[in-house]
Amino acid sequence: MKIFTTISIFILLLISCRQDNDAQIEFDITAESTEEYRVLSYSYDSMTIPSFFRELVANHLTDCLQIDSDVFNNFCVYHDLNNKDSSIKSIFFTFQILHSLFTSQYASDCSKGSIVNMPYYWHWISPNPRHEIYFVESNKLLVDTKPPKEFSNYNSYADIDRTPYLFLSDLMADEPKYYSIQCDTFSTFGWCSEREMAFVSLLSLLGFEGKVIAENNHSWSEFIVPLTSLQKESIHFKVKVDNTFDGIVWEGIDSIDLVAWKNYKAINKQANWYNQKANDELEIMKIKNHLVSSKAMERIDNKLAAYYTVCINENE
Repeated sequence: MKIFTTISIFILLLISCRQDNDAQIEFDITAESTEEYRVLSYSYDSMTIPSFFRELVANHLTDCLQIDSDVFNNFCVYHDLNNKDSSIKSIFFTFQILHSLFTSQYASDCSKGSIVNMPYYWHWISPNPRHEIYFVESNKLLVDTKPPKEFSNYNSYADIDRTPYLFLSDLMADEPKYYSIQCDTFSTFGWCSEREMAFVSLLSLLGFEGKVIAENNHSWSEFIVPLTSLQKESIHFKVKVDNTFDGIVWEGIDSIDLVAWKNYKAINKQANWYNQKANDELEIMKIKNHLVSSKAMERIDNKLAAYYTVCINENE
């Protein structure tokens, strides 16, 4: 019964808000211009990256709940949780909303989610598809550009591993920084490990304990989230978030498995490096202190608002 319910929740999460990009058949929500869709959008004053995402979730929680209410209610019923509890709602939909922003659909170049053009890009293969990316402002190839000082051990800007601060600060730039013939214009990009490093760093600043799991040449995020049941008992959940293949699963975790999770060490140096970067004090400090302009925040909000407008209209 438990396995069936977990799988059912997983399937519902996949088909609820996102619906396999059906909304993009008629509307390209990820296009840079979303003027005609500004129905549910909000205004923002300049704030830091984590503050913006915290407020973005709060502003659109009701929109996501309207679409994913069955998923949330089924989750609460199965785990004996109060579906009226504002704290549980906030935590559950923080993962829902942020995952929907950060995910792609497949491990293929230019794969993106339904909201923001944040393309998946393979790396460390030959030929490297990142060598075909240009800077919008200069029309210069990344591969022909020297890397920033902190990445001086790489051959070019195209070759660097996109660590959390770079990934997130690019996402929150005023204008899209990159373009390629295949992927159009975009603000940030990355393959599985880069997406998950940034996701874990951001969620840690929002108060969630997480780590990057890397096995079988793939990476995803896992978080430990404690919630309180209707019986006032603490229940710990392991939340697996896959921002490459668009998946999110909540599973109860007992005390023995919880200890094992906390003691988990990756089986290779590369995977350990992902977690070192995701939790690096300097990376975290730069993300925490990076001020984002109103223009950049409203650009992301407009895309999310457009997405929910289409989803809500299609569900009516």
